[in-house]
Amino acid sequence: MAEEQEDNRSILALEVTEEQREAIRAFYVHNEWDFNEIDIVDQNNSNSESQTETVEQHYIPQDPESDECEHCLCRPCITDELHRQSWLESESHAPNKRNSSLRKDKYKRFWTNLFHRRVWRDSRYLARKEEALSRDRTEYDVFHRRDLMPKCVVTLVRSWLPNPPNKPYIGHRWE
Repeated sequence: MAEEQEDNRSILALEVTEEQREAIRAFYVHNEWDFNEIDIVDQNNSNSESQTETVEQHYIPQDPESDECEHCLCRPCITDELHRQSWLESESHAPNKRNSSLRKDKYKRFWTNLFHRRVWRDSRYLARKEEALSRDRTEYDVFHRRDLMPKCVVTLVRSWLPNPPNKPYIGHRWE
């Protein structure tokens, strides 16, 4: 039995206060268990560096020769055929109340495309987002990962996956 316990060990990383550390240590001592501490590098610093590197590796440059979309701030517009992806719809679906859940997946995919084009870090976008967040909440916006979906994306996705005539949209857009 003791050999089985020895073989089934795993490493558990916890961020604790000194008081919590001593309480855990006392618990182990009380149960006559081994208490082995392993020093690790601060994960917050290494994660933020690797995230920055990942963003740089996946940056998709925009075409400076194309016209910039006033909504998504991309050159050309993120909904343009030049950005054709395999997940883009080729035809519209019939209006259905379940389409709203299908639209969420499309918004997620557009969010990723906009992320890799650094739109979410553009100062003009950040100003629009700040303005939208300060507005009266009677006007709703589409947020995905706490970012606002551009009007061009919302319009296109709604044309693919419309609501039935008796089900209103909940005001998803920013202008």
